[in-house]
Amino acid sequence: MAYLENGTETIQTKPLRKDTKKKDVNKEEDLHAQSEEDLALKQQLKLSVERIYDVDLEVQKIALESMRILAREIS
Repeated sequence: MAYLENGTETIQTKPLRKDTKKKDVNKEEDLHAQSEEDLALKQQLKLSVERIYDVDLEVQKIALESMRILAREIS
């Protein structure tokens, strides 16, 4: 236990739990454990988002349709 002085009163704090580091490592492992399918969907979505900003309205339309189809596949 640690004690901190706050003006005139002393506040008692609890030490950090030891398993906090384990949780951080698990989060990193989860991020790296994405499947190839998830990565492909992410890449397709990024490409569609880029195409939405194209000046050609037909390209924008196709990109929106692609995003709609991806959204249905995901859910």
